[in-house]
Amino acid sequence: MHSGGSGHGDTPEMTTLIEPLLRKHRVQAYINGHDHDLQHIRRGGVDYICCGAGSEVRPVRAVDGTLFCAARSGFAALRSDRDSLSLEFRDFTGAGLYRAEIPRGGGAVGKAA
Repeated sequence: MHSGGSGHGDTPEMTTLIEPLLRKHRVQAYINGHDHDLQHIRRGGVDYICCGAGSEVRPVRAVDGTLFCAARSGFAALRSDRDSLSLEFRDFTGAGLYRAEIPRGGGAVGKAA
């Protein structure tokens, strides 16, 4: 939906049709893998997590709301409990790149690993 990836960027149809539903139903995280990179973007109370860098990477740039972005082969590890969603991006060697806690009710806090 929102992306700084060179392959696709933002998807206007999704932001017009789906984003209002996410906000209405208080969805906190939208996870996708369409662009070939790692991204964490926060816009309008929703955390957009892109983890599409498993086999190929393409250039990525920071866009409005970017908390993290990297054009590096890797993956996302997610853990959920009743209070928060934990996000960690790791590269192909297993090295930590970025961590964020998305507390229930919003307000993600992220940092480089």
